[in-house]
Amino acid sequence: MKFMVGTSALALVASAMFGGAAQAADQELVIFNWLGGSEREMIVKLEEGFEAKYPNIDVKDINPAAGGDDARGGIRTALLAGEKFDILINTWPSLEKEMVDNGLLRPLDGAWEQYGWSNALSDSWKNLSNHEGKTYGAYFIAGNRSGLWHRTDTMKDTGIANVPTEWDGFLASFGPLSEAGKLPVFIGARSWAQTEWFENALLKTAGTDFAGKLARHEAKWTDEPVKATFRNLRDMLQANCCADADTMLSTHWTDAADAVLKDGKAGYMLIGTWVNSRASNEYALKPGVDYDFVQFPTIDPAHAEAMSVDGKNLVVMESAANPEAAEKFIDYVLSPEGSAIIAEYGQATPSANSDLSDYDPVVAKYASLLQSSDVFFVLDDLLPAELSGEFRVSLQKFLKDPSDANIDAITQALEAKASEVY
Repeated sequence: MKFMVGTSALALVASAMFGGAAQAADQELVIFNWLGGSEREMIVKLEEGFEAKYPNIDVKDINPAAGGDDARGGIRTALLAGEKFDILINTWPSLEKEMVDNGLLRPLDGAWEQYGWSNALSDSWKNLSNHEGKTYGAYFIAGNRSGLWHRTDTMKDTGIANVPTEWDGFLASFGPLSEAGKLPVFIGARSWAQTEWFENALLKTAGTDFAGKLARHEAKWTDEPVKATFRNLRDMLQANCCADADTMLSTHWTDAADAVLKDGKAGYMLIGTWVNSRASNEYALKPGVDYDFVQFPTIDPAHAEAMSVDGKNLVVMESAANPEAAEKFIDYVLSPEGSAIIAEYGQATPSANSDLSDYDPVVAKYASLLQSSDVFFVLDDLLPAELSGEFRVSLQKFLKDPSDANIDAITQALEAKASEVY
């Protein structure tokens, strides 16, 4: 996703936030909490726990109606109006970067040192909020976007004792699944879910460092690692993994979830960990018993630990009236007490202070991976909006024609669009 705000608009934001005198609010902490539903309840519970630990600090929770499914409009409006708050909950790396570029966020490197947050979050998590050598946030919610989901009885009935974790073994498992009347892999490529396959194959082919360069356009879409990723995916298609291209392009990830986890008609699907809630709540399946996941298969052993993630972090505004309290709140959220509250609401935190026994078996499994893997934020969310659109369509074109000539055409088109928008 991309927050498209022009320089002039963000300049207005900066003027609104820094143009007037800040109100003194030494014992008040203001949090811009745009979340809804159970996620909002979780944040409120964290705020209540923080107040209990620091009774001299009152938390003011701002919860605007942002409108629609994307809260960035409401956040932008609040910033342009000069609304004062100390902490913003963020989930868009592109928005974070634009705010950093316009001087709206406060670096937190001193707090990382003071509170020892590196004991809670690995360097790869810290680096997700690093811009030009400074750290501006701390991730407290995370999801696994590298999970290859399957029903346990499908694997057992097909004679696959252990779901393969290496690429060649993964491709070899398609034969037994097909012989058992199962579609080996279900890809719902009507909108965006096809990008999950490229993103994970890229990480396992070329690693997180190259993926980061590609996201920043420091590497080209015509570079060999990109083409190698497409060729690896072509190997999967040529191993008869999937339905025909027209079927893939007419179905969504929800169709894949139904086919794989609900009906047992297909073997594998690749999607974020929100499917865990769908499987347990809508399908009434037991996590870790009726269904499970393995991480995307290893292609190059040098990048075996690479993992695609999404998440939410806490950033502190440069204009914060009480930055010390904001940093204390972040420390509390990353603490064992805060981590327990997050687990109570069925979310996973990358904090090493979490107790994995608080989670269901599936969440515990990916929460452990979040602490130890080489993580990379989901690529599609890092790309400018225009490039994201080209990226999604290019993957659809690839599914229809995975030839070398089309790979060349696709990568050239992606590079042309990237050169245009960066």
